Amino acid sequence: MKRKNLMKICALSLACVMSFGIGFGNAGATELEDEIAALEQRQRELSYERERVEQSLKDAKENIELSEQYMEQYEKKMELQEEEIDNIEEQIALLQVDIDELGVKITAKEAEINEGIEDFKKRLRAMYMNGSDSLASILVGSSDFYDILARTELMENMSRHDNEMIDDLTGKIGELNLQKADMEQRLTEQQEKKAQAENVLVELRETYANHEQTKEWYENQAEANRQRTAEMEIEEAQNEEALQDFIRRRQAELEEQRRREEEERKRREEEERKRKEDEERQRKEEEERKRLEAEAAGVEYVPEDVDSEPEPEPEDTYKYATGASEGFIWPVPTVRNITDGYGSRYIVETGKNDFHKGIDINKPNCAGETIVASASGTVITASNTGNGYGIHVVIDHGDKIATLYGHMSSCCVNVGDEVVQGQTIGYIGCTGMAFGNHCHFEVRLNGQHTDPFNYVSM
Repeated sequence: MKRKNLMKICALSLACVMSFGIGFGNAGATELEDEIAALEQRQRELSYERERVEQSLKDAKENIELSEQYMEQYEKKMELQEEEIDNIEEQIALLQVDIDELGVKITAKEAEINEGIEDFKKRLRAMYMNGSDSLASILVGSSDFYDILARTELMENMSRHDNEMIDDLTGKIGELNLQKADMEQRLTEQQEKKAQAENVLVELRETYANHEQTKEWYENQAEANRQRTAEMEIEEAQNEEALQDFIRRRQAELEEQRRREEEERKRREEEERKRKEDEERQRKEEEERKRLEAEAAGVEYVPEDVDSEPEPEPEDTYKYATGASEGFIWPVPTVRNITDGYGSRYIVETGKNDFHKGIDINKPNCAGETIVASASGTVITASNTGNGYGIHVVIDHGDKIATLYGHMSSCCVNVGDEVVQGQTIGYIGCTGMAFGNHCHFEVRLNGQHTDPFNYVSM
């Protein structure tokens, strides 16, 4: 899909470039200017869309970072929640061990009670078998009164011991059962606490998954924005090349116009020279005729006075039309400082390497400072074409040389204006792809950028 979009863009831009060639060959000036205006409008649209896409990309990156921060927080919360669940499970395991141990003890005590009861039953059975199952048997079997007392006390002691033993075992079993019930209650509470902790963990995982999906959505959006930016960069580059081709063609047209004007000037001068020669020849012939007539008549010939004052030369407008000037001057008279020179550079704001096609002239509080024409010439661009230069002016100086003044706050010339060296053409601003107020100044030779310091100096 990306490749198909790029192919469409390339085809569109190629069609624009081809239309320039056709326009120059066949269309009139108005049609050509319409084509250029359409291309510049497309560049402005791309510039606005690029700003929107870059802002969307910036927002997506910020949201991705925010989602990652949330995910990191929820990862820590899930780790703590899992640790809490592990602690609860450990408490449950310990309680279960204690409950199992109490169960064993209760079973042992119940066995002791059962054993005591069995012993008591055996004694009762033995007493019954021996006939000592009643007081009468004790009396009958006793040899004297002391024997009766001894027998009675023995039975009471045995009965008391059995009762005390059973009561003691029963009490211990009760205590163990209470302990077991308490532990079982604590076990139930821990199990409920574990269930609540597991529900919280489920919610944390769901929230984490939501942030993960949000991050993925913004990543997809960021990737789409990056792809669109790449597509627009290609189209912008091709449109810019088409615009530069227009500038080169416009310069060639101006050169041709100047050549024709020069030829016309020379033709007029040659015609004027021949006219004067013919007039001088005719004047001399007429003078010679009059002299001969005077001689024939026997009178003295007196030649007519000749006005020796030379005729004023016609005003030389060609110098103004061609934009000829004595060299190039610094384009910002009040600012003699540059922050970026011509050549490769690293842009901190974008994090990209870039080839700087000119020089950036600025100083603190330089907004609104006057920008002047570095040399005389013809204005061939005076607007914001959307190519990153913002409001900018391009002046053709002849000999295939042009200068560009970018990022103006406003310009005060129009396309087709003839300007003289030092004339105000605009004011320093921060329009287009600019980070701070400055004047971006370029010198182009046949449409190709070159080092401005080959032409100007501070």
